Amino acid sequence: MANAFDALAARMDAVTTARFGREVVINGTVFTGVESHFLPEMGPVSGDGLSVVVFSPDYRPHRNDHVVYQGESYIVTRHQMFNGKPQIWLE
Repeated sequence: MANAFDALAARMDAVTTARFGREVVINGTVFTGVESHFLPEMGPVSGDGLSVVVFSPDYRPHRNDHVVYQGESYIVTRHQMFNGKPQIWLE
């Protein structure tokens, strides 16, 4: 059984995906993702691009993965881990 912190984090993830989660199709597989924004003031290089945190341990991000999000087609331009989940930038 997970410790109290891990159990709370799992509950928070469940609420986040239930309230804010949207379907993200990556390379033909459906995942749940939550859109993520960084304000331009937070970094002169990053700006406010479109990124999505994917709530699935099964997704392994790669550059140029094909993504369909909210009816639009994108490719993954970069990725990093965010709270233990893959965060992908779409272009």
